[in-house]
Amino acid sequence: MNAFEKPTNPSHWSNHYDVERFEKSGHEAVGILTDYLQTSMDSLRDFVLPLHDPNERLAMWKSEMNRGPDGSGDLLRGDLLQRVLDRSNHLHDPRYAGHQVAVPLPELAWLTAATALLNNGMAIDEMGPASSPMEEAVMRSVAQFMGMGDNASGILCHGGTLANLTALLAARQFQSTGDEWRDGTADNFAVLVSEQAHYCVDRAVRVMGWGEQGTVHVNTDAQNCIRPEALEVAFVEAERKGLKVLCVVGSSCTTSSGAFDDLNVLADFAEAKGLWFHVDGAHGAAQIFSKRHRSPLEGMHRADSVAMDFHKMLGVPALCTGLFYRRSEDAYAAFSQRAEYLYEHDVQDEWWNLSKRTFECTKRMLSVAIFGIWEQHGPNLWESLVDELVGNAKVFAANVSKRDGWELFASPESNIVCFRSTRWDNARLRAQMVEKGPHYIVKTEMRGETWLRCTFQNPYTDESVSSSILTRLEELGTEWLQE
Repeated sequence: MNAFEKPTNPSHWSNHYDVERFEKSGHEAVGILTDYLQTSMDSLRDFVLPLHDPNERLAMWKSEMNRGPDGSGDLLRGDLLQRVLDRSNHLHDPRYAGHQVAVPLPELAWLTAATALLNNGMAIDEMGPASSPMEEAVMRSVAQFMGMGDNASGILCHGGTLANLTALLAARQFQSTGDEWRDGTADNFAVLVSEQAHYCVDRAVRVMGWGEQGTVHVNTDAQNCIRPEALEVAFVEAERKGLKVLCVVGSSCTTSSGAFDDLNVLADFAEAKGLWFHVDGAHGAAQIFSKRHRSPLEGMHRADSVAMDFHKMLGVPALCTGLFYRRSEDAYAAFSQRAEYLYEHDVQDEWWNLSKRTFECTKRMLSVAIFGIWEQHGPNLWESLVDELVGNAKVFAANVSKRDGWELFASPESNIVCFRSTRWDNARLRAQMVEKGPHYIVKTEMRGETWLRCTFQNPYTDESVSSSILTRLEELGTEWLQE
């Protein structure tokens, strides 16, 4: 067969586009996923996290991958779906209190499946005829709800790391006297940020070529919040070193302990110095939907840009992050460059051509899930979800405070609680919990000390479940004394 002949037997691929086959496999998958969801929510497994040695897991998957086809040709045969489910971290189990990843609203699985089937890339209007205007509608509505003003809008992207980098790119272009995209960066730019901020801010600074000195850490208090008086100290020291500070970043909240910087203090400082004000609200900005728990976000509406993950506290599958701009036109500053083969007109504010405002050219149809929630519930569903998650964290923290032998890092303002035992080695406690189960919690290091850390992502992690976390940790600690 020469290079221009069609294969005589295309059935190897054509069978996988068969509609009846698709329907049959779909019914089978629905049954498997439904059983998985029920088993998870009923806490019927011995472990939330079925963890084994990484190399053992790799060897197992390599062996199964290379054992040869079973003859069916069915992508769901050979119990692949079941194996993936069984060997994954089970977030829908109420005993999950680990990293901050949403426990997805189950119905969104079907919307996600539909967008995977459509696969509209969204770089330009023709590749997102439904999802691009949905995204613009979503971002305008949510931004206005956040109090950022009638001109506010933004874009959706895959994760807070990308959103924070994009915001800093916009800040650089907005603050610079030249064209950074065309001429490169000539100034020694720097960003003021909490010493407790997420590492992605420092990573963004280094990606932009500003080096280690480009991240100017501001001292924090005992609760991990920026000290207001430390802002001026850090700013003066940066200028003394010949750095041009162009942005101040507020954490809402810090990943390690859930601390919120005073955003009004940061906004006042940014205005006085003529700086861009960005809020890394990847985790905590979702609390804006809760009348009960939004007070730590006072002043957020004054920011030039805000990052907020829908895949943290809002029940949306990862990754789905909103980057909001108080002035919608600022979004175009981040990527001022030409791509004539994509765009029919050299018009900068074409909101329908999303690749003008984001790193990503092809991206998933992220707006559909958010649109569906907002259309049916407005902010009400998110309010009830945030209230439950933060409320569960506060109940757990109160239980920690009442139990002998336990210490609370701080009263939680979000759904993150850091605590530790005053009797046993906390790193070992966490390792034993992971090894012996059944709960899943994590740990963090703050000022050289190990703290246990629970993030209450599952609304079903009520007081009875969270109390069992402490009880189980005490059992594990007591077992050591008997060894």
